[in-house]
Amino acid sequence: MRVLRFLSFALIALAASVSATAQNYPTKPIRLVVPFAPGSATDMLGRIVAQGLSEKLGQPVIVEPKPGAGTAIGAQFVENSAPDGYTVLLGTNATFAVNSILYKKLPYDPVSFSFVAPTGGMPSFLIVSAQSKHKTLGEFIKAAKENPGKVSYASSGVGSTGHLVGKVLENAAGVELLHVPYKDGPQGLTATMTGEVDGIFYTSIAAMPMITAGRVKPLAVSTGKRTPELPTVPTVSESGYAGFDFSGWTMLAVPRKTPQAVTDKLREAANSLMGNPEFQAKLEKIGMQPMAQLSGRELDTFVTKERERMIEVAKKSNIQPE
Repeated sequence: MRVLRFLSFALIALAASVSATAQNYPTKPIRLVVPFAPGSATDMLGRIVAQGLSEKLGQPVIVEPKPGAGTAIGAQFVENSAPDGYTVLLGTNATFAVNSILYKKLPYDPVSFSFVAPTGGMPSFLIVSAQSKHKTLGEFIKAAKENPGKVSYASSGVGSTGHLVGKVLENAAGVELLHVPYKDGPQGLTATMTGEVDGIFYTSIAAMPMITAGRVKPLAVSTGKRTPELPTVPTVSESGYAGFDFSGWTMLAVPRKTPQAVTDKLREAANSLMGNPEFQAKLEKIGMQPMAQLSGRELDTFVTKERERMIEVAKKSNIQPE
C-alpha cells in the first residue's frame, strides 16, 4: 500500500514538474536544425524563421545546418535529441513524405515527429547556363525527345523536390531525362553554370545572385502561377503542359515525445509568425509561398496526403526504392 502511495505521489510530482517546465518554456536557446547546406534555399529560410521565432519566444533560435543523405542526417539527429522543444527540425516534403518511398532503409523514422507548423511552399525553376542553347522550356524538351536519356538535370539529391519535379515533367512531356544528384543544391547550380549538366530544378532565391549576374537563366517555374520575384518567367503549364503544378514544402517538427504543451507553444509562435503580413513578404522575397496555418491533426492529414501523392508520382515515374 505504501509503495502504491509512493508511486502515486511520484507520478503526480513528475506530472507537475513536466507541466511547470512546459509553462516556462523556453528558458534557454533553441537549435533549429536545417538538413541542408549553408547557402541553400532552405538554409536561408531557416535563418529568417529563426529570427522570427526568437522574437516571438524571447530566446535565441540558432540555425544548425546538418546536410546530407536527402535530409536524413539532420532528421536522425533531431529524432535522437531530447524531446524537450530545444531541438527543432526544419524538414521538407523529402523528409516526411518522400524518403520512406525512395529508400528501403532510413536512419530515422518519418512518423517519429510531431509537426509544429508549415513554413512555406517552395517553387522550382528550370535553370540553365547563360551559354545554353536552350532558350525556352520547349527547346529543352525538344532536345530531350531527340536525345533520350542524354539531356541532364541536377538536383540536391534523390528524393529532393528538384529530382521529383524533373520526374513529373518527364511524364508530362513524354521524355527521358538524365538525373544527376549532387550533395547539395549549390553544387548542382555550379555544375549547371559550368555546363557539366544541362540544367537544374532549383529555387529562385538560391539562384538569384547567378540569375542577376547573368550566369544562368530560368526557363520555367513548376507552380501553377508565376512568382512575384520572377514575374516574366512562364510556368511549365503556360509552356505547353496544362495543369502542371508542383512545389515542395517545408515544415517545423519536434520529436514525437515532446510534451504537448511545448509543441503547442512552438506552434502558437510559428503560426503567429506565419500569419504576419511582413513575414509573408519576407517569404515571398526569397521565392517562398506562404502556406495555410494548420492544427496538429490537420498537419498529420496534410503530410499523409502528400505522401500518398508522392507514391503516385513514384509509380508513374517508375522510381524504385534504393
